[in-house]
Amino acid sequence: MAPGLTHALGRPVQIELMPGEAGAKAARVTAASPPDGTTLMLATFGTHAINPNIRPDLGYDPLADFTPVSLATRSPLILGVHPALPAHSVAELIALANRTRLTYGSSSTASAPYLAAAMLQKHSGVTMDHVPYADTRVLYEDLIAGRLDLSINNVMTMLPLVRHGQVRALAVTTATRLAALPAVPTIAESGLDGYAVSNWLGFVAPPRTPISLVAAQNDAIRQALHVLAVHEILAASGVEIVASSPAAFAHHIASERDLWSWIGRHVADLS
Repeated sequence: MAPGLTHALGRPVQIELMPGEAGAKAARVTAASPPDGTTLMLATFGTHAINPNIRPDLGYDPLADFTPVSLATRSPLILGVHPALPAHSVAELIALANRTRLTYGSSSTASAPYLAAAMLQKHSGVTMDHVPYADTRVLYEDLIAGRLDLSINNVMTMLPLVRHGQVRALAVTTATRLAALPAVPTIAESGLDGYAVSNWLGFVAPPRTPISLVAAQNDAIRQALHVLAVHEILAASGVEIVASSPAAFAHHIASERDLWSWIGRHVADLS
């Protein structure tokens, strides 16, 4: 999106990667930046819905310390299993998990893949063993080789494995089916009513950023998301473009934070 943002804003946009603490480091830097329109953060499901529920020492509030600009994209996760696993549906997977201890992989307890699996266990009542990975590439190597039973992972990385037959897709996590896999049901359709998890990205600015600057940024984000090359890449990867208003994004952040309020107790029970 950077070239499109540069064109729409009329000034260069520089991407600064700031890893650490599942995005909390970048969030604190953004929250402390001047509200002059020069700083935007790519906020995530982890930084603004999960971290606030699992870390009392986080150092920022997901709403009070930011100015929401736009929810940019939303995407499902795919529940994928090793092809040799004797489960061809969510119901069969749950039955198998009740007979034997299954393993699932994810990168961290603040990641959407881990949390989607946690919600699956919460809704179904089964218990599976979490295998943490520092590198998602190694996770997929183990899943393809059968050293790992399953993973509920991001559509952009899981979809190619499904298309090549390396992983069997049992379901998607969103409330509606994925256009790229129309025959694959949702987890809710598969018997777990109310189950819905989406991975999302959006833009926030520092607190007290003036409305006029937010409006200009929101317009630039809409333009950048609909650049043909960006649109084609996202659509081919199963990612939905949203491009919301600032008010709608604020509501979304609050709703997601409340939806995952239980996860702090879950993580505490595991530690």
